[in-house]
Amino acid sequence: MFGRLQIAAIFLLSLSVYPQTGPARLVAEIDLKQLGVNVPAKGSVSTTSLELLFLSDNYLILLQENHRPDKSMNRLTVYEIGEGIFRPKKTIDPGEGVLPISPSGAPSVKVLERIDSEHFVYWAYRGKSARWLCDTDLNCKEDKEESALETVPPARICRPTDFLGFIDAHRAVCLVVRGGTKWSADVDDTTGHLLYEVEQGTLPWDARMVNSGQGERFGLEWESNTFLQLLVPLACIDECPPAGSQQFVVFDSRDGRIVQSFEWDPRPYNLHVLPGLSPSGKTAAFVKKDKLVIYSQDTQR
Repeated sequence: MFGRLQIAAIFLLSLSVYPQTGPARLVAEIDLKQLGVNVPAKGSVSTTSLELLFLSDNYLILLQENHRPDKSMNRLTVYEIGEGIFRPKKTIDPGEGVLPISPSGAPSVKVLERIDSEHFVYWAYRGKSARWLCDTDLNCKEDKEESALETVPPARICRPTDFLGFIDAHRAVCLVVRGGTKWSADVDDTTGHLLYEVEQGTLPWDARMVNSGQGERFGLEWESNTFLQLLVPLACIDECPPAGSQQFVVFDSRDGRIVQSFEWDPRPYNLHVLPGLSPSGKTAAFVKKDKLVIYSQDTQR
């Protein structure tokens, strides 16, 4: 196993816990600046990459990669979540061989993979791909088992360029093309039969999907320029300015109804982090500017 590093200072991070009252309740937020997140050069992406993974409503995994000219520094942290509680349980350095986090692409390439409510794997690369199995105490060992994840080829359901991801083994989410542009998203079965269209219009080409382990909810995340940004003459002649709006919308996977919708301005940190949903879909996590925020969305239908 790679050398481990217990980082005691993680417990001293600026962290706020909020009482849970009302819909879409803000549970906690972490100031990521104390994890090494800095404002990048104007128009640039942050040198810090983050990936989020819920094991349950009570455990959130955070993988952090800080890219520096001399070397990269990785941190793997388990957070405990409870009623009025959000705290780091343990942090290790998983080593230099962790696969790079892919901040873009649909579907996204992920380093972390959930196994069950107490176990997950992370993918490493040192000459060949390998995966390491960890528990919630971050006891990790190399795992020789192959991934059990089996997916139906996207071409059976929709064009690969329109495929966003799977809700479960029987349902997939595909972008809808109308008038030559991406417009919304459909949920189809594995034969390509339309089940329903989500309650959302005007999705961009690079929308990304977030699923939940139990398949009851899923989310779509995307960035876009604001109306005021596009009013600037010649704003997008060579390259559009950094997005001034980032959105994360959570849907009920039974009918595509919107459960919660979040929107914020990602500047100036430009952290392109895929949000996370707990297996039940009742807890959401995403990066808002320089904060990791946790929301409870345990709403009743």
